[in-house]
Amino acid sequence: MTGVTYRIVKIIMFIPLLFILMAMPFLTWGYFYANRVLSDYPSKSSVSDVFDRTSSLYEENGNLLSEIHGEVNRTPVPLYIIPAYVQKAFIAIEDERFYSHSGVDLKAILRATVSYYKSGRITEGASTITQQVIKLYFLSPEQSLRRKVREAVLALEFERRYNKDIILELYLNRVYFGEGAYGIQSAAKVYYNKDSDALTPDEGALLAALVQAPSVYDPFINPEAALLRRNVVLEKMIQQNIISKDQGREAQQKPIDLKSDVKIENQHSYFIDYIMEQAAMVVGDNQLFKGGLKIYTTLEPEIQKKAEIVFAQSDLFPSSGVEAALAMVDNSTGAVKALVGGRQYEANRGFNRATQLSRQPGSTFKPIAVYAPAFELGYGLDSIISDTPFKVGNYEPRNSDGGFYGPVTIRTAMQWSRNVAAVRLLNQIGVDEGYEMANKMGFELVEEDRCLPLALGGVTKGVSPLQMAGAYAAFANNGIYIKPYAIKHIEDSQGHVIYRHPGGIQIMKATTAEMMKSALRTVVDSGTGYRARIRGVEVAGKTGTTELPDTPVFRGLTGNKDAWFVGFAGRYTAAVWMGYDEKDMDRQHYLTSFGGNQPAEIFRQVIASVMGLDEKSYVGDGVVQPQEVKKQEEEPDKPKDEQKKQEEVKKEQEDKKPEEEANKEQEETIKQQNNSNQKGGEKDPAKLPVPEKSETGEQNGVKQPVKLTP
Repeated sequence: MTGVTYRIVKIIMFIPLLFILMAMPFLTWGYFYANRVLSDYPSKSSVSDVFDRTSSLYEENGNLLSEIHGEVNRTPVPLYIIPAYVQKAFIAIEDERFYSHSGVDLKAILRATVSYYKSGRITEGASTITQQVIKLYFLSPEQSLRRKVREAVLALEFERRYNKDIILELYLNRVYFGEGAYGIQSAAKVYYNKDSDALTPDEGALLAALVQAPSVYDPFINPEAALLRRNVVLEKMIQQNIISKDQGREAQQKPIDLKSDVKIENQHSYFIDYIMEQAAMVVGDNQLFKGGLKIYTTLEPEIQKKAEIVFAQSDLFPSSGVEAALAMVDNSTGAVKALVGGRQYEANRGFNRATQLSRQPGSTFKPIAVYAPAFELGYGLDSIISDTPFKVGNYEPRNSDGGFYGPVTIRTAMQWSRNVAAVRLLNQIGVDEGYEMANKMGFELVEEDRCLPLALGGVTKGVSPLQMAGAYAAFANNGIYIKPYAIKHIEDSQGHVIYRHPGGIQIMKATTAEMMKSALRTVVDSGTGYRARIRGVEVAGKTGTTELPDTPVFRGLTGNKDAWFVGFAGRYTAAVWMGYDEKDMDRQHYLTSFGGNQPAEIFRQVIASVMGLDEKSYVGDGVVQPQEVKKQEEEPDKPKDEQKKQEEVKKEQEDKKPEEEANKEQEETIKQQNNSNQKGGEKDPAKLPVPEKSETGEQNGVKQPVKLTP
């Protein structure tokens, strides 16, 4: 061996030693860190029980609302009662080398890294079941390199202390399956109404499929996605010889046969769901259910109950299949006061239309994207804008009647919801102004939304009722936007405040908000939103409707997809949406209603009830009187009261005129555009039908501009 060769060999032999010396500080830290964290957990029971500390929810007034603890809808079962093929279904899809690695799967990490560099995005996970147990029981949901390092270190030590069966049992009894089910026993009950020991291979495969993304694969909401994911799990089970090929193919052919018909009774269900969702985002499910937290909310049960009572009236809906949702906030604080996510509450932490809906807002977006930024730039309610033919490229907005009003004031354009005038104005002030204002008011816009259809609600991601309520509350709150919140603050088990809701920010001039309030009051007093009027109360609001999309399914039909009313009165702002769920829409199931119909009526009844008005004074006749006015009218011996009574009767007669003659009100609608160049074009049936006009253009006791033909 030459001298050079000898030196090379010595260097090669030295390299492993060098790596060991470099790794010593990390290994030493890892050893002491893992032992410190796990020293208090000498047994399986100590791990599963130590975090069972009840968390509490409190109402706005500080009264205890509800208690949340780890065993709510979680029933631990021993591993041996769970069928082996069900256990292995989870191993097949979540950690196929579970029985061969020591807590961390280096092959999976390498495979995920390669996949990331090939695709530019995360397409495969690398966490083992052991690592998931560590995350579920010991760590926060924080996404960071530091947390991943700690997770890996603890997983290695955890595997040294506990055998694989204990680890798998801890995992199956703790993981979340969606629909409020924690642990496999609860999941079996929720989805199949049976115990976990009776699960079949296809049922076990579905439950294993849910773990990755419970809300995405929820079979109650997304049955197609759930079926595809279940069959992926079954394919994995075939590949790993857990079941035979024939068994697998037979299972893949079976439909998802859900057996759960349990209706969850909770008078504040949708509101509590939102509280739970928001709390989980802040502290994670682990701390929420087992952290002994005190969560102080904005819920006032009497307000929530009044909103739910209105939604229980079937005559407020055009058919049994039509859904609706409402969100109500306090104008000055941003506190959520009512959330109704559907006509019937069916699933714990299921789909909440009040907060999770994503639909086009129609003309309710005009005040946000057009008129508010225009007022900021110096326009006023009497500024003249043009409702005349307008075309940019191949985008040509239109009004529903095919006609135009010509030069009109901004107040009039809002009153009768003129589409072309709104688009013209946005073009005049610049699309960027509308885009920035919408961003300030809490909407998640994308670059493709920076176009003229934004004026008519053409937003890619859609909006929810809660977002709309939060935005309109800024008009009522002198231009201060406060992101709606249902949690005031959260305290940990030691009483330390670990979360407090953010404050508000001035996003527009107070004068802009005042002009907007005045214009929106005109919409309700004598425009498309007249059904939202409440006698004796200043109501401001806007109607909105979107047409059926121009797709083969609906081609040739005249109808609507979404109907909205958003407004405010007194302390509260509320947004009401009505329509069919996407999955339920077809050529026989679509809206023929407008935002100025049932949504405005629902708004009126909820607001009137919350404000303490007498139900008998407004249900059925479209007029609402405050209780104090009714009381005064019952005391005619006082001259002042008698005069007020005569004035109220006269006003009631005048108010009823347009209501009696305009029952066939039409309202603005948006032509849904599928290509990004023509997104959001709106049809506007918001103008009340014109029976006979006088020479002054007066209609139904309300002055309306004379229509010009193109």
